[in-house]
Amino acid sequence: MVASSESDDQALTWRGSLLTRLPGGRRSYWIVVAIAAAITGLVVAAIAGLAGGGPSLGEPTPVIVATQSIEAGEQLSGQNTEARRHPALTLPAGAVAVLVGDEVASAAIHTGEVVTEARLGGLPIGERTEVAIPSHTALPPLAPGDLVDVLVTLPLPGDGGTQSQATLTVATAAVVTDTAEHAVTIAVTTQELLPVASAVIQGSITLALVQSG
Repeated sequence: MVASSESDDQALTWRGSLLTRLPGGRRSYWIVVAIAAAITGLVVAAIAGLAGGGPSLGEPTPVIVATQSIEAGEQLSGQNTEARRHPALTLPAGAVAVLVGDEVASAAIHTGEVVTEARLGGLPIGERTEVAIPSHTALPPLAPGDLVDVLVTLPLPGDGGTQSQATLTVATAAVVTDTAEHAVTIAVTTQELLPVASAVIQGSITLALVQSG
């Protein structure tokens, strides 16, 4: 009981001392208390907004998020992604809201990362660059994520005006990133880009499936 009385006396003494120091006395004291309460309320509201993704961070927006690590050339599906809602102002540029079923990662996507257009096909894949192979080329049944070797057959002049042919491999384990009616798109390394492009111009390419995605 004595300790409580001393604590109350100290609180009263502190407040009395503050009242004597503030211009306007008791009225100024309550103004200071009101301002402090308002500031505290604003801080609490801001923290609550950050924690709950409130209006300060924008409306919750549906996006696709990787639920596991996805390698370049791997197809996105319900097995490695899911739809979540994130505050709009926290989303990266080009965030993908829905998958249509044929998206392939053009670069590694980490667990928990929001999938963006920059991580999908149509862009360089790591150290690789995409090349379209016309459908009139010899093509096996392919799907995004498959790995193929690129072969080119060249004519070789022989003795007496005869000609023979030689088949060379100009790219190995190229990643199939897209299959369309008139072309198949593959990703090749920088060193393979020129030989593959030259082979496309000659129209003598064969794709050999070496691994299904």
